[in-house]
Amino acid sequence: MTFAFSRTGLIRSAVVAAALALSACASNGLLDDLDQAQPVGSDFSKELFKDYAYLARSFGDAGNSASTAFDADNSLSLSGDTSGDIADLATAYAQKALDSAQGQEVLPEAAPDGNNDADQMRQRLLASLENGRGKFPADAARAQVQYDCWVMNARVDSLRSASAQCRRGLDAALTQLEHELNPATVTTTTTTTTTAPANYQVYFDLNSWDLKAEQLTTLQQAIATARAGGQSRITVVGHTDTSGSAAYNQRLSVKRANVVEEALVDMGARREAISVSGVGESDLAVQTGDGVKEPKNRRTVVTLVP
Repeated sequence: MTFAFSRTGLIRSAVVAAALALSACASNGLLDDLDQAQPVGSDFSKELFKDYAYLARSFGDAGNSASTAFDADNSLSLSGDTSGDIADLATAYAQKALDSAQGQEVLPEAAPDGNNDADQMRQRLLASLENGRGKFPADAARAQVQYDCWVMNARVDSLRSASAQCRRGLDAALTQLEHELNPATVTTTTTTTTTAPANYQVYFDLNSWDLKAEQLTTLQQAIATARAGGQSRITVVGHTDTSGSAAYNQRLSVKRANVVEEALVDMGARREAISVSGVGESDLAVQTGDGVKEPKNRRTVVTLVP
């Protein structure tokens, strides 16, 4: 079967051919340092750099600060005054990316105190990383970054939904890694995912086709599921609400579908496996009259087809 994703990794980031400079002048933020980084070290470290850098950039300029410190175990803390600060969260991902680019050991975040679920998932992740780092570096890195995204985003109230999506991405990524490491012993949970299409929806602001961090996380989950489940095709359909003319909404729905397609390709999907269309206001999730600004209708639906 030809899968709907490439084996080059879930997340791709542009790396400029310049030496890494962690001692950059004060006018340069960590996001600027990411663009100047030339990763060294193991394949796993290089994959971690790409994935952490993608998360950092998804917050835009919020990552252009350098205030987040790591402890002796390279595990970052966002407790206290910084727990609700998205800028510090973006900085955290950027710093993890830069440390990975230098070939340093970057460990998954410690589980929050009293969170048995996170603790168990971390132990399961560490067990798979022991051999997975060397044998399947791209999949191992993706599992670690999805775990960190789950744990770290949960510390910011406005990113709780994104955190939950990262958890689902972690489930898919870690199951994939475990299957690769022990194909005979892992239960065939993916067989149920290939019997019917899986749908993912990303939502847009009024008259917008911009993707935000939460929407990008949803698309990461779609790619992770495709990798784990073996879907061979992806359909992308853009939609709008009923505000504006039908002709305008048709054009807007196509723009929304196209921007999702580009994001999926950047995350590792093969362009030739993606079918893209826009249906304007003709297929509403919530039935409304004409001229109604309904947020749930401003969406693009991504379907993974077996």
